Parts: sequence; C-alpha cells; structure tokens
Amino acid sequence: MQSVEGAVIACAGLGSRLGMGLPKCLIEVDGKTILSRLIETLRPLVPRIHVVIGYREELVAEYCARYHRDVVLVRNPQFRETNTAFSILLGSLGFSSKVLYLDGDLIVEKESIAHFVRMAGKFPYLIGVTEAKSENAVLALIEGQGKKNVKVSAFGRNLDSRYEWANVFVGPPACLADASNYVFEVLEPSLPLPACFLQLHEVDTPSDLRAAELFLGSYDSGKE
Repeated sequence: MQSVEGAVIACAGLGSRLGMGLPKCLIEVDGKTILSRLIETLRPLVPRIHVVIGYREELVAEYCARYHRDVVLVRNPQFRETNTAFSILLGSLGFSSKVLYLDGDLIVEKESIAHFVRMAGKFPYLIGVTEAKSENAVLALIEGQGKKNVKVSAFGRNLDSRYEWANVFVGPPACLADASNYVFEVLEPSLPLPACFLQLHEVDTPSDLRAAELFLGSYDSGKE
C-alpha cells in the first residue's frame, strides 16, 4: 500500500473559545509553540508539510519564515466564512496520493503519531481516535477487539463511547471535495473505516490548555 506523501496542518481558525487573540498554533505549551511541536514531530515522518493560515496569518508566516522555512504556507483568505474542511481542501492542493491531515491545535505524543503514519501505509483511509476528554467532543463508536484491527463505525456527540474523533486522519487529496460540512461529517458516508488510537490533547479552551500541559509533563516524565 502507498505511503503517506505529506501532511496538512490546518491553522486558519479564529480560536475564539481560547480567547488569547492569537492563532492557536502559536500558543506556547511548556515553553514551545503548538506549531513547532507539530512540525518537529512530523518532519521525520513525511517529506512535505503544508500549513494552512488565515486568522492573523502574518504572525504565522513570520514565525515560519524564522523557524520553519521548509514548510509550505497555504492561504485561506475565507477563514471567517469557512471551516477546517475547507482549509484542509486548500492545503491538499499539490499532493497526488495519501495525505496526513490534522488540526493545528493538537499536542501529539511523538511515538503515537509515528505509529499512526506507519499504519496508514496499509490502508487508503485511517481515522485517528483518542480517549474522550475534550469539551463537547465528537465521539467515535469503535468496532473490534483491543487496539488492533479496529474500525470507526459512527460519529456523534451523544454516543456511548470512551473514544472521540481526534481531528487526525489519512486519506486521498480529493476526499474533502465537499468541504461545506465538518471533516467528520464528510467522512461519515464512508464508514466503517480503519482506526488507530492516538495519545494527544486538543487545545481549544483554557481548560484544554491546562490539561495539555499536564499531558506533556506526564509523557515527558515517563521517558526519564
């Protein structure tokens, strides 16, 4: 099966729920921005990284010009009227095979995402799921035993499930041609799809930010 050609990080959103007046990707968690953590984690795993920018795009562009000149910046000037799916669609331009898509507000454990990318080489699509912990999470109904050979059979906010949609998936560049819905809603007609468990935290609210700091401390201390 085909390996992953590159990654698209969606960083165009307003981040209004966090209320810090910055693109969420530029927020520092334990002394390093979320964007730098993502790029440094992905760089050994994929040959090319596209970063989609919109809200206060000049800040992200200047930051990448200083610290991450190897990434490709993709503008979404319609970021106020569109959603993450539209940003991902723009970011997928230029790719021809499987792409790793993820939100720019995620703190991801390195070994976890490395395993995800390796596993993605076996399937046309791979859905990232994680233990449910976010506020107002989109839950994922899981089929299968243990943590191998599992599939996502449904998404929803009122499901009886311990797991949530991780805002991470691998698929072909054209998979979000209908970018008017949320990403998980675009994927729903294709369910069930293979799934892989990820260790990560989304930073969407002040409480998420505090939890992400604790999460980083927990897995960093585990390596000592």
